[in-house]
Amino acid sequence: MRNFFRLFVPLIINPYYYIKKIKKRSIKNFFEYDKKPYNRISLISLAISKTIAKKGYDKCNYLEIGCFDNKAFDTIPLTLDQKIGVDPLRGGTHRMYSDDFFTNNKKFFDVIFIDGLHTYDQCSKDVINSINFLNKDGIIILHDMLPRSKTEETQEYSGDVWKVAYDLSKSQNLNFIIANIDQGVGLLKISDNSKYIKHSEIINKNFDNYKNEYYKDFPIKKIEDALTFIKSE
Repeated sequence: MRNFFRLFVPLIINPYYYIKKIKKRSIKNFFEYDKKPYNRISLISLAISKTIAKKGYDKCNYLEIGCFDNKAFDTIPLTLDQKIGVDPLRGGTHRMYSDDFFTNNKKFFDVIFIDGLHTYDQCSKDVINSINFLNKDGIIILHDMLPRSKTEETQEYSGDVWKVAYDLSKSQNLNFIIANIDQGVGLLKISDNSKYIKHSEIINKNFDNYKNEYYKDFPIKKIEDALTFIKSE
């Protein structure tokens, strides 16, 4: 009888009791991010500072794809002539889809931050377009590369952007690492012969494939290595 009350009374009083409990149990992370006081904004700021130190304040140009609440965009210490934020719903400076922006864009950038639609198809397009408009010695920073659970692979979290990380790690002449912080922050530098290659074998893969087959081969680095990567030429 005691077990009956222990098991079923919470369900009668609060019908969401077990739903929440089951959901909580299902969210098990198969790895954890480094517990260091850094996030994507920290890395963007470092990249901006490096560019300003090298080229001068007036010659630093920044692009952000996916601004949402301007959490990152508002921290960028550049004028509105030097920074552009693209988002179809809110935030930034350009109310449009990233595809439309790149179609008409003629400007090149030193630092590009991609945090737009969390799908493999769109993120890969954003990366390809960004490579085409990145200045020499520039850097592309990508958010949401490392979901820790199936829940985090949904679009409201990281989506399947991890597939872009797979492509980047296997493409030609791309210098790419992932900082193990803040949902996984990708850092990408290019050379004259850089080429992003989409790998068809990844399209229909799911979280279990990522967890069991691909994650271990990703170029995942500690934050100290990521900072060195940004500072290096």
